Amino acid sequence: MGGFKVNFAEVESSFQPIPEGRYDAVVETVEVRESNSSDNDYLNWEFKILDEEYEDRRLWMITSLSPKALFRVKDTFLALGVIEEDDEIDIEWEDDVDITPREGPRMIAPEVDGLPCVVVVTNEVYDGRERNRVNEIAPADSEPDARPAKGSNGAEADDKARSGQKTKAGAGKARSRKLR
Repeated sequence: MGGFKVNFAEVESSFQPIPEGRYDAVVETVEVRESNSSDNDYLNWEFKILDEEYEDRRLWMITSLSPKALFRVKDTFLALGVIEEDDEIDIEWEDDVDITPREGPRMIAPEVDGLPCVVVVTNEVYDGRERNRVNEIAPADSEPDARPAKGSNGAEADDKARSGQKTKAGAGKARSRKLR
C-alpha cells in the first residue's frame, strides 16, 4: 500500500484572494463547459498572473456562449488580438472530452493559450467567503489609464442573457460554434 505523511500544522487552512486591481497575465487554458443554470454552454477561462508579488496565481473568468452574451466573448477576443471588430470566426474545441459542468474540452480555435493580457480583478463574497472575480481583460500593451475601470461588471448582462441552444461534444471531429 502506498501513501505519505502530512503535517497539517504547516498547511495554511484558507486561500486568500489577491487585492482588487489590474494584473499582467497570460491565458493558461480555455475549456467549454455546461451551465448548471441555463441551456447554454460557456467558456471557462484560466489565467496565470505574471506580476511578481502574485506570480503564478490562477484566476478564472466565465463567458457565456448565449447569443445575447457573445459580446463578452467578442470583447475578450478583441483584447487578446485574435479577432478584428467585424470578424466572423469558428470557435472550435477538442472532441475527445464530454462537456460537463465540472470539465470540458479545451478550446483549440482561435488559439489563445499563452497570450498575454491584463486581467481586471474585483472581489466578491460568495457562500460567505471572499473570492476574486475577473470581470474583463484588456490588451497586454494597454496603458494603465486605458485599461478597463476597476469594478466594471459585464457579468450582470451575461447572467441575464442566458438563452439559446446547448451544444454537446460528440465523437469523431472537432466541434465548433460560429461567432459573429
